[in-house]
Amino acid sequence: MSTEDFSRFWTDRIRFKLYACRQHLENLQGIELRYNDLTSSEVRTSAEIEIDSFLCQMIGTVDSLLFKINDKFGLAVPSDRIEIDKIQSALSSETKSIDLLNDLDEANQYGNWYWAIRQLRNYSLGNSLISQESFKVLANYTKTNMKALPYFEQCLEHLEKLIEIIRIKEPILS
Repeated sequence: MSTEDFSRFWTDRIRFKLYACRQHLENLQGIELRYNDLTSSEVRTSAEIEIDSFLCQMIGTVDSLLFKINDKFGLAVPSDRIEIDKIQSALSSETKSIDLLNDLDEANQYGNWYWAIRQLRNYSLGNSLISQESFKVLANYTKTNMKALPYFEQCLEHLEKLIEIIRIKEPILS
């Protein structure tokens, strides 16, 4: 990583977290390519760490976005209370970019991609994500029979596009 890239990450945590998501996803793809099975006893722990880290970074990216919105708009939502609905409500009450988080709010609705990412992360707090049962959980949350890695790739693409759209709507977030 170049010094310039590192400097950008230092000042843009959203970009850094997206980069971290991509790294964890690439690590998972490398494991699957090499071993052809994430549930193999040889790589199970590594795969579990990468999936867990990927999910946490996805959620962390959204959290970073919410923190930045709170800061840039001067919403004064306490840092321990920053959540999508609180930021959206504060934006609405301040009549500042009321529709800024509509796409994120939609993604967070039951059955949609960000909701599923959060549910999988919550599931991982008490259960292994590398099991046949967890893959059934993934299928249940996502309402799809996609394998985990293509689904994660799709979710990351959605997140990158969502961040881009929000930053275009509100350049002060760039």
